[in-house]
Amino acid sequence: MSDEAEATESEAESEESATSQAETETEAVLDADAAAATQSTAELREVIDEQQEQIEELEDLLLDLSTRVADGNSMGVCPDCHGPVIKVSPWFRSAKIKCTDCGRVFHEY
Repeated sequence: MSDEAEATESEAESEESATSQAETETEAVLDADAAAATQSTAELREVIDEQQEQIEELEDLLLDLSTRVADGNSMGVCPDCHGPVIKVSPWFRSAKIKCTDCGRVFHEY
């Protein structure tokens, strides 16, 4: 009987060690997945920040181009309302480059 009890006891111990080893492996896998997800999230945030900087730079270039075009007696495009930007020269005041739709003044001489 003692041999049977020892065999049962050793089987229970081996099952417990196998279960604890499986739990440890599962935790390690979950931690690796979480680390990968965190890393990919950080990379996406970096890409978003870079794209935001590029968008702001392009908006500034568009504004500059629209102002230059309107300065040459042509028509530019307002970045806010997409209306026409022209040079307005009143008789008694200084000339302005402004949007005719929203009234935003881009430059005043």
